[in-house]
Amino acid sequence: MDIGSLIGVCGALLLIALATGGKFMQFIDLPAVAIVFGGTFLCVLAKSTLTEFRSAFATARRSLSARPETAEDLIAELVEVGKIARYDDRWMVVLEDREFSNPFIAKAVRLWVDGLDYVVLKDALAREVIEEKMRFDQARDFFSFAQELAPGMGMIGTLLGLVLMMGNMSDPRSIGPGMAVALLTTLYGAILANVILSPLVQKIVSQGKKVRYNYELVVAGMLFLHKGGDPRMLPDLLLGSMLPASTESQPVLAAPPQVEI
Repeated sequence: MDIGSLIGVCGALLLIALATGGKFMQFIDLPAVAIVFGGTFLCVLAKSTLTEFRSAFATARRSLSARPETAEDLIAELVEVGKIARYDDRWMVVLEDREFSNPFIAKAVRLWVDGLDYVVLKDALAREVIEEKMRFDQARDFFSFAQELAPGMGMIGTLLGLVLMMGNMSDPRSIGPGMAVALLTTLYGAILANVILSPLVQKIVSQGKKVRYNYELVVAGMLFLHKGGDPRMLPDLLLGSMLPASTESQPVLAAPPQVEI
């Protein structure tokens, strides 16, 4: 998991726990947890399919754990591909047997080696970019909907707790559990929506932009090489549209790289 996300979420939860004044266990209520967390994701599942449900969590896990390769690393690998294709007479065999660190480059090279012409290769890679974008958009929409539902499920739990409490006013022992459900579900709904889901949605959006940029960069580089372009030109060609950025982070684009041959 990304260390920044882990520190941020755990730190926020720790501050909330410290605010209880050492009485953290009083804020644990399993029925309230079931109503808010279980109810939220079951309602999201109701508007999705099981495949979409699993895909959204897989994309979220990928967004939190995987770090996209930098543009420099991708370009370096594309340059090596170009040099082999340009200077090695057995380039098709060499590229077919070569292992690549980036799976999208591996797929693009395999399609190239299989003999796809420029137009077909361009269409195939463009569809892959669109499908990748759709995966991240679907995960974003999935967790955004969960974020919207969480406070509502907290309110439902609050109403249930009040009904339980009011229906048993003659029994003082039932007032406490009813009040706990009434108040804690609202708290859980706010925590789920603002501390957990809101940062997760933003993480998915940010990661999706970086991954899409990397895919577009690979497409631009592969099409350039497919047309017989000099691989030594790739760094200047693909990095030319980038604004200055820290070398420790993903570069920021002024515009997506566009290479038309």
